[in-house]
Amino acid sequence: MKRGLRIKLVLFILLLLLGVFLLYPSLRIWTDQSITKEEHLARIHSVFPYSIWKGPDKIPVLNLGLDLIGGMHLVLEADTTGQDLDPDEVKSVANNAINIIRNRVDELGVSEPNIQRVGNNRIQVQLPGVTRRERALEIIGKTGLLEFRLVGDTLQTYKVFSDIDQYLAGDTLLLDSSYIDTASLKGRMFSRYLIGVENDYGIENDDLETVKKLIEEARTVIPAYLEILFGPEEELTGTVGAGNKVRRIYLIEEKAHIVGANVKDAEARIYQGTETAYSGTWTIDLELKPDGQAMFAQVTGDNVGKKLAIVFDDVVMSAPVIKERIPPGSHAQITTMDREGRETKDLAILIRNGALPIPLRIAEERTVSPTLGRDSVRSGVIAIIIGLAAVVLFMLIYYTGAGSIAIATLIINLFALLAVLAGIRATLTMPGLAGIALTIGMAVDANVLIYERIRDELKVGKFPRSAVETGYNKAWKVILDANITTIMTVIILLTGLGSGPVRGFAITLIFGLIINMITAVYFSRGFFDIYLFRRPDRKLYI
Repeated sequence: MKRGLRIKLVLFILLLLLGVFLLYPSLRIWTDQSITKEEHLARIHSVFPYSIWKGPDKIPVLNLGLDLIGGMHLVLEADTTGQDLDPDEVKSVANNAINIIRNRVDELGVSEPNIQRVGNNRIQVQLPGVTRRERALEIIGKTGLLEFRLVGDTLQTYKVFSDIDQYLAGDTLLLDSSYIDTASLKGRMFSRYLIGVENDYGIENDDLETVKKLIEEARTVIPAYLEILFGPEEELTGTVGAGNKVRRIYLIEEKAHIVGANVKDAEARIYQGTETAYSGTWTIDLELKPDGQAMFAQVTGDNVGKKLAIVFDDVVMSAPVIKERIPPGSHAQITTMDREGRETKDLAILIRNGALPIPLRIAEERTVSPTLGRDSVRSGVIAIIIGLAAVVLFMLIYYTGAGSIAIATLIINLFALLAVLAGIRATLTMPGLAGIALTIGMAVDANVLIYERIRDELKVGKFPRSAVETGYNKAWKVILDANITTIMTVIILLTGLGSGPVRGFAITLIFGLIINMITAVYFSRGFFDIYLFRRPDRKLYI
């Protein structure tokens, strides 16, 4: 076998193996729906570490877009009520909000979200595959005032809560001093709503509004430098009250010692320390900017043993105990009792990505169901199969034996295109499927040009091998010119309207055309070389 032909064969085998390597995770995810995509990637990484991608979230995978897999479509509008901003300032604020939202969405693990400004003060957010609406809205839409504030100690909290009880009870007695309505008195009492939630006070979630009204009513007995805040809704576990929805309640100092602007990074990870109570739980490794390190060292040094609340938009996300002074340059660790990691990861996202520069409200919300996405996939695949079948039938009838070479080349072309898209972790959408269908047509066009040239050479009496060489050489210039001009047009389309559906179509078509030029000229030529290797005069069925 000639050296050039041997090189082509080795190269083909290597590229085939690379394609299988790149497509394997996607095939696993698409063919087994019993577990989530994240669980698939974690299993693949544990069995065969993709070390060059440094983690399961970097494994090559061909994602499906919103129109194929379902998900959420949001349009957020900047709320400029009461703010004196000119149009340019609104535009700048919206752009800053886009960057923060993109960071938050990326941390959620959404594959190729589409986030862009629409008009002057609106932001479009498309989240393929997102099914937990509440979590997505909570992460994306939070204004994001992040503060680290001290929690009142046990005695201080007990005194304030007792003062509220006394105030409310005294108010009831003053209404009618000659008669004490015990039932009414208990109904007005504050502490009757309190329950124990691990080492904190808490309330039933259904009582939240009632308790807030009582606190507001007794505002005068709460010291001016303190306020009462609540934690997020959580579900009780254990033997007592399991399944009940509760909220923790905290007495918090109003002064913020550290704010979100002082935070450099926050990363959620499994606890690696020696305390058995936290074994298997998640923690947050907190890194501060230089301007916040000195302040953090002072507040932790002066308040060892106290709780430091992480307050986000007036909600106490966590209140870890300060165990020791954190000197400047050191990392702080926020311990939790979260064993699943989801809540800790969400908290790390909010701490790390900071605050939105302006409140956002939902102007439009739409959910695309997975069922509708599957219908779109089915329609797109059927269209591609019908187009492919028509092309195969035409090539076999019109070019007979050579048509089978064109079909084999076309299959290689589609395989290589999907592998490349998986390798760059692209997202496949309906326009992307249209790009694949168009790629099929362009691939056939290249083969038609080559075969017609070979036919012309055979008609003038050239030897089969010579006809093939001349046909490919002459057709190559035409194929190159046609594909380059098409790619240039698609690039203009991509740069001019490079977002959403247009981007998916353009990227798929560009890669498809590049792969076309390689497979049509080199790999299909290799099939002819193998066919004519031992018998250069062998008849060509073309």
